Amino acid sequence: MAVIDSGVDGTHGDFPNMVKNVKIAAPIVAPGVSGALYVDTPNSDLTSGHGTHVASTIAGSGQMSTGGKYKGVAPGASLIGVGAGDAISILYALQGFDFVFKPEVRETHNVRIISNSWGTSGSHFAPYNPISIASKRAYDFGMIVNFAAGNSGPNNDTLNPYSASPCVISVGAGHAKNTMKATNPLVSKGMPGQLASFSSRGIKGDAFHRPDIVLPGVNIIAARATSGSIVEPYLGMDGTSPEPMYSSISGTSMATPHMSGVAALMLEVNPSLNMDGVLAAVASTASPMYGKDATGAVRQLEDWEVGAGYADAYAAVEKAASTAGTRTTVETSPLTSWTGTVGTAVDGTPIAAEHNHTVVVPTGASAVKIKTDWGNPAYDLDLYVYDGAGKLIASSAEAASISEEVVIPNPVAGTYRVQLKGFTNAQTAYTGTATVDRITPFSELSRTQVQGELHVEFSLHLLHVLCQSSLAKWLVTAAPEGIASVDSTRCARG
Repeated sequence: MAVIDSGVDGTHGDFPNMVKNVKIAAPIVAPGVSGALYVDTPNSDLTSGHGTHVASTIAGSGQMSTGGKYKGVAPGASLIGVGAGDAISILYALQGFDFVFKPEVRETHNVRIISNSWGTSGSHFAPYNPISIASKRAYDFGMIVNFAAGNSGPNNDTLNPYSASPCVISVGAGHAKNTMKATNPLVSKGMPGQLASFSSRGIKGDAFHRPDIVLPGVNIIAARATSGSIVEPYLGMDGTSPEPMYSSISGTSMATPHMSGVAALMLEVNPSLNMDGVLAAVASTASPMYGKDATGAVRQLEDWEVGAGYADAYAAVEKAASTAGTRTTVETSPLTSWTGTVGTAVDGTPIAAEHNHTVVVPTGASAVKIKTDWGNPAYDLDLYVYDGAGKLIASSAEAASISEEVVIPNPVAGTYRVQLKGFTNAQTAYTGTATVDRITPFSELSRTQVQGELHVEFSLHLLHVLCQSSLAKWLVTAAPEGIASVDSTRCARG
């Protein structure tokens, strides 16, 4: 995983898998001679902290946080820090790509993903722009290039033009946590599943000038550089719970490393995927997103605003595993279904506006998925699951939507209480379903299931890491059907 950014503070304590860290030294205006110096250094992020935060979101260990709470999406991924700028400016982006393309870097460290939380605005995709050419070259190497969609929303035609390349994945930003009751004035208010107002929009009807997918990018807590950071330490939702080694930042810059981390998890279960396969799996399992129009009516957001929708990490990795030709497969089977009614609620009252149902989870499950569906996108209901001892073990609290879903990895067998609680809704009926995943071996592998001699184990450890990371806050829809089609022509068409 290469991170082209302001650099990475490898001395922070959260980067045990930092395999390379360089700072680029080059003339800002070429004086007639080419070349750049790539200086190895333990800390290449001396004046910003932006790149450190990004890298931590991808693969930080969380070691320096209380209880290891702020772990990255893919903490086992190897990181290459490429310090291509200072403060808020990326000065040497092209030299950063050149460094990653060097055989002694790309081949030695098996670089599969390049994460880019930077860009520009006020123009459109230009195929012969040097960054566009570099992105195409990375695509040809089999790399997944992720770019921030930009922070110039909510107006249309504000997309980062580098992210509009058909050879990259353009990442928009959404809310991941319910912060409506936060008392820290630095915490942005919002509900899970909402599109961030600042997230750049594309052009209606344009196949490429639009975000491809939305991931968490608001109030993202990750490592704070120990030197030169321009962001204050995070003080908690209440403003009195300091985490001095971490900071909270919002932006599509923060959503992009989430996509990079998810891509790393997908490549772990299926190394044969290219950019098209990763995007197809993420897009086909994404959840629709909703907002309000000028009259206040709820509407589903369109692809020029949110691409395929809000990413579902669990479902995307599951989809990637289903195409891997693995020695094991994930079998999903129905467990139970039920119906119920939730009474009227306004801003979470009255308390009686809830319905409870028990679900018996059997032994041997690698995951249990519980979904509640009421079908009205104007209603806001929240889903909570409690174990036999009454401990809350999973929850999903999006804003207004048609359903809520949770995924519980490696569940202990027993009786669980499923509670659907009204927040803002009229009395409504709903349907609940529960399914279980089991990891089972193939009896034999067909030639279409195997590419060459590649066999990948879909590990229980991966499921545990995935659902214990920051992604646990936004696992919402996991109902993939069939096999992800890999459209290898998108980049060529562009």
